[in-house]
Amino acid sequence: MLVSKNDIIKYIKEIPPTPTSVKNTLLFLKQGELKKAAIEANKDIALKKQIEQVVNSAYFALPNKVTDTVQLFSMLGLEMVKSLVYAYLVSLLEPKKWQIFNIPFYDFQASFMKKFEEYMILEFSENEYKKYAEVGAIIPAAVCVCDSLLGSKKKEVEIIMNSAPIEYGTLLKRLTGYSLFDIAGIISKEWGLEDEKIEIVKKSDCSSCDNKYSALVHFLFFYLSSQKNFLDINSLIEFNTKCIEFVPKTYERIVNGS
Repeated sequence: MLVSKNDIIKYIKEIPPTPTSVKNTLLFLKQGELKKAAIEANKDIALKKQIEQVVNSAYFALPNKVTDTVQLFSMLGLEMVKSLVYAYLVSLLEPKKWQIFNIPFYDFQASFMKKFEEYMILEFSENEYKKYAEVGAIIPAAVCVCDSLLGSKKKEVEIIMNSAPIEYGTLLKRLTGYSLFDIAGIISKEWGLEDEKIEIVKKSDCSSCDNKYSALVHFLFFYLSSQKNFLDINSLIEFNTKCIEFVPKTYERIVNGS
């Protein structure tokens, strides 16, 4: 393996430390204090800008651009805001220059979080979504790390890719020993998510496909990465059709285009 688990953890730990205002924002959100969280978030220019950029992207489809933090938080609600703050942490992982995947990352990030909310509520319940909302923000982080890890070995990647057709997911595992969702699990642990949520993230690889939430994450990643704008990351996972058994309502909605 050209990249070890220690290399991955070192990369994540080299991210700039979480600003105090962001920590306080998450603390107020955990306490259910949405307005206090918004006021605290407003103190961090980078966090405020990140939330504006994600929320005003095409996938949230707001009729008018919104820049007031309190208004943004009120419109989105507690759990989605919590996901967006984690999305800000994801932005700290984003490569300064993408080496491997050519995708509009903020659109993918916003779409994944929005659809995760929609389909979690559809398949299970709003309470279940609220319980696991952070999971929808973590997965895009793994895409950033994968690009950085593969990009750091770009010459080796190009040699392998030119010598024989190979999926990026297979290549990632060959170089690191980990899948996209394994890496997402490492990020989840480093960012202090609860063990149950870490397990959901790691099982989203769906090699056994025995967790209904993981099955939804797996299906959602495949579905979104099959879209034209995100095709570059489609081969990061090997799709397991068994996941559809766990998400029949989601599958039906997508197939019927409703």
